[in-house]
Amino acid sequence: MWSLFKDRQFRLFWIASVFSDMALITYFTVHGWLALQVSDSPLWVGITAGTGGLALTLFAVVGGVLSDRITRRQLVLTTLTVRGLLGLTLAILILTDNIRLWHIIVASFAEGMVASAHVPTMMAMTMDIVGRERLLSATAARFAGMTIVGIVAPLLAGAIVSRFDIGYAYVVIAACYGIAPFLILAMRKVAREPRERTTPLEDFKQGLAYVISDSRVRTLILMIFVVEGFGWAHEAMMPVMARDVLDAGASGLGYLLAAGSAGATVSSIVMSNVGEINRKSLLIVGGSLGFGLFLVVFSFVRWLPVSLALIAAAYASVVMYETTVNTVLQTSVPDSLRGRVLSFQAMMWGVSGLAGFHTGAIANAVGAPVAIAIGGAVVVVNAGWVLRKVARFDAVQPEPATEV
Repeated sequence: MWSLFKDRQFRLFWIASVFSDMALITYFTVHGWLALQVSDSPLWVGITAGTGGLALTLFAVVGGVLSDRITRRQLVLTTLTVRGLLGLTLAILILTDNIRLWHIIVASFAEGMVASAHVPTMMAMTMDIVGRERLLSATAARFAGMTIVGIVAPLLAGAIVSRFDIGYAYVVIAACYGIAPFLILAMRKVAREPRERTTPLEDFKQGLAYVISDSRVRTLILMIFVVEGFGWAHEAMMPVMARDVLDAGASGLGYLLAAGSAGATVSSIVMSNVGEINRKSLLIVGGSLGFGLFLVVFSFVRWLPVSLALIAAAYASVVMYETTVNTVLQTSVPDSLRGRVLSFQAMMWGVSGLAGFHTGAIANAVGAPVAIAIGGAVVVVNAGWVLRKVARFDAVQPEPATEV
């Protein structure tokens, strides 16, 4: 991993990603808490998360088409700027006591819509910079940066909410999104080879046809759908778990998310230093299985220290799975289709937000712990289904790199 940082291009990209992740993780830490403060309802917390997921799901394919059609560097600059302005707007509304529930929901939708272009573009840029052979290490290095920030951001956000005003957390979000574009601007432009001019609709059809026809990619996308829609559904209920189940308040929410990131950090650092792994199927199945199992056990625990350990173990497992899935997807796809195929992965990430609708409804009826346990159990069953198809993941033959 450390050799990657000798490359100035990757180093700037990684630092920009860290600032972007700092903003995003702070946003996820406080946005559900803000909805809980304003509405005092687990249902509305779930709806808030679901609205963002709906936007990401609806617009992800559009983001993928944009990623393959226009300069990725310019697209990232635009999305970072818009996200910064969104955070600043929310900060002003909160600090002037003008915030309303509908503001929170509209902001969630806008955040998801912008993320639909930002997420696949950042993933595609990673391979543009480092190439296929170093992609697993580079992806793990990006996860390591995100998870390290994931320890700091929730603790900082929890302290801000507890001691000051939640509006200042959104000031931090705006500031981080404001710094990242300057680092992207300092990067050299990545050359894009000429490609056949097609309409956006034709681009979309090509990407969809590839996902449907390639059995390996199709299986991975379906697996991501289940893990996001049921496993990551727990994320929307973390504010409810912290406040109503563990009686830990905003600081406790920060501790939970920081513990998860600590586990993910250890896993991502190990992954970034192991080099090429031939049996990627074991990482995919084992990581998702561990994620589901630890979530089920976490849902039954009522003592904060044990909850912290379990959520750390769950996140360590899921990073092993997600790093490998992202690598297999990118190395299985022709360069000309990479942004569009990755947009389907981003669309599945939107499903984790959409899961807020059903998770919030279940939590409102029978409690957040039951909602989390159901999601974890579905992930475990899904890992068993994928276990029968693992040979497809180990048969990846990298194509020659094409600079885009």
